[in-house]
Amino acid sequence: MKSPNNDAIDPLEFCDLCFQRGMPNLCETYKNTFTKISPIHFSQQAKLDRLLNTLQVMPRMVNRRWTCSVDATRKEFLDSLWGIGVSVHTLDDHLKVLTRLYKPEIRRLGEPENVDLPNQDSWEEFNPKTRAWTQVTVHNKNKKFIAKVRLGNVLKCTDMEGTSYYRTNKNADSITLVPMEKRAAYNIMCTIAEPTIVYWKPNVLGKYAFIDIKELNNIPDEIFSFLQRLGRKDKRVDNSLMFENEDLDLVRDALSCIKINLEKSSDTVNIESTNESNLPVTIKNIVNERLQVLLDIIKEMGGTISSQEDHIVVSGKRGSVKITFVDDDKSMQDGNIIQISISALEDSSRFSEVLSMIRKRLGLLDVSLDVSLAQHWPILNDEDLQYVIQSAISWYSSNPILAGKIIGESKKLDKIKAWYTKIKEGKIRSTLDTITLGKIIKRLESN
Repeated sequence: MKSPNNDAIDPLEFCDLCFQRGMPNLCETYKNTFTKISPIHFSQQAKLDRLLNTLQVMPRMVNRRWTCSVDATRKEFLDSLWGIGVSVHTLDDHLKVLTRLYKPEIRRLGEPENVDLPNQDSWEEFNPKTRAWTQVTVHNKNKKFIAKVRLGNVLKCTDMEGTSYYRTNKNADSITLVPMEKRAAYNIMCTIAEPTIVYWKPNVLGKYAFIDIKELNNIPDEIFSFLQRLGRKDKRVDNSLMFENEDLDLVRDALSCIKINLEKSSDTVNIESTNESNLPVTIKNIVNERLQVLLDIIKEMGGTISSQEDHIVVSGKRGSVKITFVDDDKSMQDGNIIQISISALEDSSRFSEVLSMIRKRLGLLDVSLDVSLAQHWPILNDEDLQYVIQSAISWYSSNPILAGKIIGESKKLDKIKAWYTKIKEGKIRSTLDTITLGKIIKRLESN
């Protein structure tokens, strides 16, 4: 089951059962976003490229996979795929697999029994009525740790090394603990959980539905992952998933698999619009050091830039694009309009995807984005520092001059030296190759 604070997901992680009969060419990793997961014949790829060109959709690389987002043209895109022989696995298809995997059955638990525990760490028992964890009272009797729990229930133990899961099982006349993987344990919890209700709230215009993530606590990872892929977060509404009204039936079907009824709340979400494209972040509200990286690399690629209050215009061989910045999880491209998530400016891999999108759309110079990003990347937090150092280390053996350029800018070098000094003094630890880092620093100081 997912913790409400665990945002990182692999959209293909739970498609193993979907692809038992072979992998399709494309998979809908997120709503309206399709990723290539198996090779496409070159003649079909040419037809696919022509289709996307007709729809004015520019594909991009995401985590080294070919990806495109179709949004308003989804139906036309899917209808056309069958005509060119490209197979696809949609979120609707994925839900059909989930509904076969999860059945809304109820397994009754046995009576409370005493069970021997291996230690006196923190133990919790699943409560089928509330779908929450309840602290277990552990008694120390004759050097044994004993607790009374219901037969067949799931327990979890938390210690210094993490969390382990167990199920109580009766073997002959004794009650034993059977260790389980988290995924299996939480799937069993679905069968012993009692039916409950989760409420969704409409926004004031009635176009979107919001579900509080806290209400989705202790549901299987497969179900939570599907909901994350179908919906998205709106940062103006804390700890909620937002869905389009047309997708509520899919949400309802997914939750009903685990005995959760979805009902409409009498409350509303008080925001007039959830269309992020209507709410661009003004240029002055973007961290200048992050924005400057984008501008500098675009210029390196041969693009020309014109800045406005709430957008920039970038021109190249193939025309111009209008770039706006949005406080959303995704960056999107639609024709000559590109929306960049401001959170992408803080992630080097996502930043590279954005630059690649701009380069291909405008026909800019094919510079090495890995090199340019490493050289221009500012150090504003620990993640930045780790990225810059690792980039320099990885280049040192083949190009020591470039490695020096990556960390050689004065502001960067001062911060890296301070960090390196703490490593040598034993104040902090790191898995990075600090020996190589020391060589780079020594080389810079000798010049």
